[in-house]
Amino acid sequence: MKRVNKLSINHLLESLRIVYRSSPKWTLINTIITIIRGCIPLLLLYVVKELIDVVTNHINTINNNPQHLYYIIGATALFFLLNAISGSVSSLVRERQSHFVNDYVQNIIHKKTINIDYKYFEDANYQDTFYRALNDANFRPARVFYGILQLAQNSLTLLLILIILSNIHWAMIPVLIISGAPIFYFRIAHTRKIYQYRKQHTEDERRVHYFNRLLTAKDFAKELRVFNLGETFKREYEYFKHDLRDKQWTLSKSKTLYEVAVQVLATIILLLIIGYVVQQTVEGHISSGSMAMYFLALQRAYAVLQGLLSSLSSLYEDNLFLQNFIEFNNISIEKSIANQLFPNPIKTTIEIKNVSFKYPNTNKWVLKNISLTIPKGKTVALVGRNGCGKTSLVKLLAGLHQPNEGQITVDNINWHHIASSEISKNISVIFQDFMLYNVSAANNIRFGNMRRKDENGIIQEAAQKAGIHELFSNLPEGFDTTLGTLFKGSQMLSRGEWQRTALARSFYNTDAQIIILDEPTSSLDAFTEAKLIAHFKEITRNKTAIIVSHRLSTIKLADIVVVMENSGIAEVGAPDELLKQRGVYFSMLESLK
Repeated sequence: MKRVNKLSINHLLESLRIVYRSSPKWTLINTIITIIRGCIPLLLLYVVKELIDVVTNHINTINNNPQHLYYIIGATALFFLLNAISGSVSSLVRERQSHFVNDYVQNIIHKKTINIDYKYFEDANYQDTFYRALNDANFRPARVFYGILQLAQNSLTLLLILIILSNIHWAMIPVLIISGAPIFYFRIAHTRKIYQYRKQHTEDERRVHYFNRLLTAKDFAKELRVFNLGETFKREYEYFKHDLRDKQWTLSKSKTLYEVAVQVLATIILLLIIGYVVQQTVEGHISSGSMAMYFLALQRAYAVLQGLLSSLSSLYEDNLFLQNFIEFNNISIEKSIANQLFPNPIKTTIEIKNVSFKYPNTNKWVLKNISLTIPKGKTVALVGRNGCGKTSLVKLLAGLHQPNEGQITVDNINWHHIASSEISKNISVIFQDFMLYNVSAANNIRFGNMRRKDENGIIQEAAQKAGIHELFSNLPEGFDTTLGTLFKGSQMLSRGEWQRTALARSFYNTDAQIIILDEPTSSLDAFTEAKLIAHFKEITRNKTAIIVSHRLSTIKLADIVVVMENSGIAEVGAPDELLKQRGVYFSMLESLK
């Protein structure tokens, strides 16, 4: 448990640094307002005490001057007004600072997700960390910030009130602290249990979230209806949800029982203190106004103490967010040694030399001892059964992963040593799970090369090559029409039309020397595919092309066919040569007939 305490303190200090760095000016303003708000309750107690004493003297004195009474009434009204105004201003200032805090945290998250290695997104061990850190990012920073402010304000108020109560007897301070200690202990103990519970059941929470998506997200809506899966998914959702809630309910019941017991103890202690104050008043040691002040101080101290304990336990609970956010933020962005330029133009070949690769935290080799030469300007087709490693090889060539063994070179320059910006400039890729961007048709194409200035002529040319120009031209706002279904006035495309859009995005990057197309015609109709094939040589002129495909019409475009099997390469050669060998490639084509 000591480790948890240490972590909590370090993480709370880190949260303070985040708050301050988000906006030093608003942090200072908030601090000043917090100090003022912390002192106001003490001033209110004092003016109430003075008001009661003055009124008592006014009643008991025959010849009196009401002017002092008016001053006290005015001061009382002024402090009540100051309390109300400062509360409103405090809420406004906190809201303003929370915007800066949230923006700061979102910037951290965005910077991290943009720059960390792609391997993290395919590593199951990091999914829980991502989930816990990202799921709470929209509200936890502000909540931590408010908790720290409330803790500071309550601490200051409680300190000042305890100083007042110590005038009755020095023992008031330790007695009140003792009355609150059991509550604090049990809340911290409960928070530790909650922390461990959430850490252990993050995967279960993700599973509940997943089944909720199956029931509500558009991506699953068609099969949900066609296969009548609604009730099945609903049962799974309810099962896992209720399992989690039952465990949470058990923890909450335990917490409540303990708190009731310690609250009874705290109430008994409070009654003993009140009895002592009444006795001191009866014996004439303190005035009626002082007694009222002490009663109000006791009530206020008890309320502030409860608030202080709630703030502490809430901040302790926020360790769940803080630890996982900091763990997420501490994911190292490896300083790349990749600073070499991509050869421009490529002079000879791309060499894949004894490359082996497996995904993070798995023991299965998806590529094993692959060697391949891709000559400059040639079109290479990667073929083979599903799961043989074609897409994994594409990811290596796109720079998303590094080989576990071996290396990839271009003109004898190690791929790993080439800057990522150079790779994205010289390689254009369309993946089989291409993205559908709900932006304008023009921007859907322009995303293929954001280094290029907005050149509508090249956008139009890319659309022509992909066979999508006529469709976009006839949209309500032409190429400025928003695609998809998310926003008003958008135009939905068919799967084949989206694939042609992705192809246009790839063709827009005219700087690219290498084009990689992973199943580029899988969603195209025969007519559109034929048009694309007819223009393929023009599209790939002076470029090296790598195609992953199962379609015979696309494979025939290749100068070289690479047949992959069992995580390795079974055959390499020109299409006609491989057919004559009557080997694996021949058997594949025969099975397609």
